Amino acid sequence: MKKLFKSSLPFGFLLMSIGIEAYADTVNARCDIYPKGMDEASLSIPCTFSQRQGFINITRSDGKEHNLRPTGNQPGNYLDQTGQAAYRQSGLGNDGFIFKLADKSVYVYWDLSTLSIDKSTTAFDKTYQLQGITFRVTSANNSSLNTLTIEPNGLELSNEPVIVEIDGTVTSAGIVDLDSNGSPEIYVFVNSSGSGSYGSLVAYAVNNGKSISQIYLPPINDDTVNSIGYMGHDQFSVKDSTLVRKFPVYQKGDINASPSGGTKELQYKLVTGEAGWILQLN
Repeated sequence: MKKLFKSSLPFGFLLMSIGIEAYADTVNARCDIYPKGMDEASLSIPCTFSQRQGFINITRSDGKEHNLRPTGNQPGNYLDQTGQAAYRQSGLGNDGFIFKLADKSVYVYWDLSTLSIDKSTTAFDKTYQLQGITFRVTSANNSSLNTLTIEPNGLELSNEPVIVEIDGTVTSAGIVDLDSNGSPEIYVFVNSSGSGSYGSLVAYAVNNGKSISQIYLPPINDDTVNSIGYMGHDQFSVKDSTLVRKFPVYQKGDINASPSGGTKELQYKLVTGEAGWILQLN
């Protein structure tokens, strides 16, 4: 029987800023409003969709706003500006997002005349092997939300697949032994849909050839120093014995397509924490 693992890795996404001048990462969209329990939209209206570091702002042309901040460890879970639960749902593929609020659902459709979205997604299916352990990594990559499957082989105790819901598509993966303990780790790199293309990581370490445990990468927006100017477009790689994360730095007033602050590189080493494996900033 397959086990379903819900990823605890937050996916940096959007910045909610009520009452500030503007959002640096904003796209035009159309919002269809479905009252709770109704299967027909009561309103279809132009809107803008803003995103940064896990927070969402949807501003409608009638002046109403939906401000959502992430909550908990599950991707797609939020609280709105009144403190009520909200959820992002799949269903529109690369055409947009669905947000289920307490009294309504908001369907956000991208305005393709102003936003370029690549609809030619390609399924990811690759196999990696190191130190007698094999991992097959697969994802359909056909929507803004996808299912990632990691199938281990060669473990002594359990080779059951890990199934994780991811926010975005798998762009690459790799197997390596960062801490040189004789047991490999599998690293899967994910980028979210939309103009921000926020990066995240799903990773597991082999425990003495017997089983696997999840590797935790702390959210970058928890780092008050290195998150300054961060607006996504992450690139991950492995360099020597470190995991490398690179992203462009945005200055105040920069639009999403034109960062002016150069590039920041962060390097992480794999360590054992109290609750398991952690990628610690060097």
